[in-house]
Amino acid sequence: MDFPSDDALRFIVTRYSALRAAHGEAIGDPELLTPTGEHFPDAFEGDHASVRRLVDRMIAYAPLSEDLPYEVGVREPDPRAAAGGGGCSSGACGGGGTEEALGTVVEEPDRYVVALARRECHHPMLLAASLARAVGSLVLYEAGEAQDPDFPATSEIAATMSGFGVLLLGGAAHYAKGCGGLTLHRVTALSVGELAVGLALFVRVHGAKPGVARAQLETTQREAFDAALQWVDSNEALVKRLRVSPDDLADGLFTFEAARGKVSRLFSRKKDDDLAPPDPRSFAPKASTRSEEERRRIAETKALVEEALREG
Repeated sequence: MDFPSDDALRFIVTRYSALRAAHGEAIGDPELLTPTGEHFPDAFEGDHASVRRLVDRMIAYAPLSEDLPYEVGVREPDPRAAAGGGGCSSGACGGGGTEEALGTVVEEPDRYVVALARRECHHPMLLAASLARAVGSLVLYEAGEAQDPDFPATSEIAATMSGFGVLLLGGAAHYAKGCGGLTLHRVTALSVGELAVGLALFVRVHGAKPGVARAQLETTQREAFDAALQWVDSNEALVKRLRVSPDDLADGLFTFEAARGKVSRLFSRKKDDDLAPPDPRSFAPKASTRSEEERRRIAETKALVEEALREG
């Protein structure tokens, strides 16, 4: 597993910061959700009613209205794909790599439609990741961010910010055993390493316990999370700014360091107040003091940075 590139790291921090600056109060201080009976006690039978109960519970945890109008649409498998090469009952023989985007949301005049694939409804881990992504999309729609040029990836960052990072990681690298051996499936837009960075940022910004997340992760995800946490802990000043003044990072114009070991961080840590650990009670982002002219220049620079990232 490769660690995310510098461009990917900048994209994640920039999007996380922009959403936190604009909607931090609405998102609040969410709990880190885990795929356990503590957070999801309902019995899951793989039917439509079970999926509906799961979505209802996820919406209740998210910064969304519990009476949000929505329906679940389940897509049947493409019969041409099914006829193209057999398969097995495990579902692992239908192809690997990155799946078609699942957990997508369509906005109708009077409701939202959450689109799922039939096969995911029978696999709790993939279903949870797909629905977590859908919840992130709903958060963006309700926040007026539907025009984001990188909507799928940003919806996963919004979901991570809302406490769904562990669930998303479960669908970023799932190995299924079929008649041809192990096949890797992924139902997320961001890679396992990129999602791990988002989860590590959430843990440090909100003071969650890394062990709680780590205990629910498979080997690949756990290794990615440990590497991401090392990088985040090597950039304490960046995390502090993300916590208390995210608007200062939303333009993408910031520097960060490569991951360092624990001993290296101990001896290279600056002793000024800027790097002092933030008060765990200060979760609310502060308003920016920049002038309108500064904001205009930053917006122009940000647009150029995002255009370069997309072309790259």
